[in-house]
Amino acid sequence: MTSYLLYLYTESPLHAGGSEAEGSVDLPIQREGSTGYPLVWGQSLKGALRQAAYDSEWGAYADGDDTFLEQVFGRAVGGGNGPGVNPSAGLLTVGDAQLVALPVPALHHGFAWATSPVSLGRLARKHTHARTGRPLPDIPQVNPAEGVCSTDVWADTSGQVLGPCLVPTRRAPDGAANPTSAWADLIAGEGIGDEPHLATFADKFRQDLIVVGADVMAQLLRECTEQTVRVQLDPDTKTVKNGPFTSEYLPAETVLAAVLTLRDHPNGEDHRELLEGMLDRQVLQIGGDQTLGKGLVWSRLVKAVPGE
Repeated sequence: MTSYLLYLYTESPLHAGGSEAEGSVDLPIQREGSTGYPLVWGQSLKGALRQAAYDSEWGAYADGDDTFLEQVFGRAVGGGNGPGVNPSAGLLTVGDAQLVALPVPALHHGFAWATSPVSLGRLARKHTHARTGRPLPDIPQVNPAEGVCSTDVWADTSGQVLGPCLVPTRRAPDGAANPTSAWADLIAGEGIGDEPHLATFADKFRQDLIVVGADVMAQLLRECTEQTVRVQLDPDTKTVKNGPFTSEYLPAETVLAAVLTLRDHPNGEDHRELLEGMLDRQVLQIGGDQTLGKGLVWSRLVKAVPGE
């Protein structure tokens, strides 16, 4: 088996639709029932990856009953050349894309990224599951209503304004290791990237990552997603036909991560070439409202260490 850690860094707001309306939001995003953390379910992500494969140069191989792409993603109902409902699992296992860091508005530096010990702990587990071999920093310890920052510019015991919250923030004492800074550097390098078109955001992430406590994170997860009110117009009269209705989105600059596992096969080398070419340093589209330009994400793969 070959495992990968897949990072998704949103270029435009992402709407992976949940199952039912919640409060004033008619079309909420997917969330974990126990924690309230937003995510993209594995089945939704796998469908998007399958569509991306068929839209890529590898789609040319989709011309038969047992195609190359069907080996990886499974066979659509009734066979055929295009993607569809997938009754067979295929060789690729796709985990949920869970939240790593959420951009939140701030009075200082425009915005910051908020993460939590839960999010960083899950990312550490994903590294272990994917056998990346990365040396991982310790998980910062933080009180429920406070934050730990990666640089001095955010340290303020009287409080930094993050979304609707006033959060006292601190940095590691002089001479002490700063695990928040170490996590910021790791995620910026492997999850965002230092290519010229991304380097500005990676540098900002290294400076502006804040690990917040459970009480603060719960509030930010509810208050700092985007909500858009829309209507559907009658094409002839240009009057409102349906709506208004409210859609929820994960904002641009959100960082998510998932684990992919590819089972062994005689064509395994070609399968790995497909996934790595399709997913490493590419732009994908995930979720709804694609014709409105929503759901564009930069993707990056971290490979398992050989022999791990």
